[in-house]
Amino acid sequence: MCQFLRVRSPHLGRLSLAMYQSQQERHVYTFGTGYIDNGVPTHYTPDPSPPAQAPPRRRLTPCRILVRVFIGVCTFIGVLSLLIWLIYRPRTIQMAVDSATLWSFNLNSTTSLPLLSYNLTAGVSISNPSKRVSVYYDRLQVEGFYQEERFGRAALPLSFQGVRRTNAVRAVLQGSSTGYFDNATGSGTGVFPVDLWVVGTVRYKYGDLTTTSASTLSVKCPLVLQLMEASTRVECIVISS
Repeated sequence: MCQFLRVRSPHLGRLSLAMYQSQQERHVYTFGTGYIDNGVPTHYTPDPSPPAQAPPRRRLTPCRILVRVFIGVCTFIGVLSLLIWLIYRPRTIQMAVDSATLWSFNLNSTTSLPLLSYNLTAGVSISNPSKRVSVYYDRLQVEGFYQEERFGRAALPLSFQGVRRTNAVRAVLQGSSTGYFDNATGSGTGVFPVDLWVVGTVRYKYGDLTTTSASTLSVKCPLVLQLMEASTRVECIVISS
């Protein structure tokens, strides 16, 4: 019996060693592949990364609130103005000098500053071509310029003008004025280039709504006049309204 055990002991040791090595091979880990089970690698799936977190929202400071309120108010006013313009379609005031007569235009250069004596009458047509917009003339006057020097002014009798209306007003410039006038201009040919400027402040009425702020009206009427002769009709140039 003892001999038999001595004979089989080496085989049992080898068998135990083989079984131990086989168990160890099943649990061999390789990076990027996984565990080896019976010599066959198994796939390894790493844990998924956590989802990205949304950035924190900015807090509304008083300055940002004021900026947003300002932008909102400006946008509202812009949209309202655009709607009013699309509904009423205001058109520019039109003016013309139907006739102008220079009755006298004498220059006295014996004084320290030349003295100009003048008498000028002009018929001015003022038209409001808008269909839905009326005009309030808070101030309206005509000014005479000769050689870029103003020599006289007179008020025009017009305060309100309805839609699609044309009003004819008469301007009379009479008196004397000192200025840097050239005595030679007009003395030989008898032709005097005179500019009539119609200036004032106007407000507009859109239906039942009237603007509170007045706009500046500036219109230039270039004339070429001769003494005692009526001029022909001249269309004026609207500079601002």
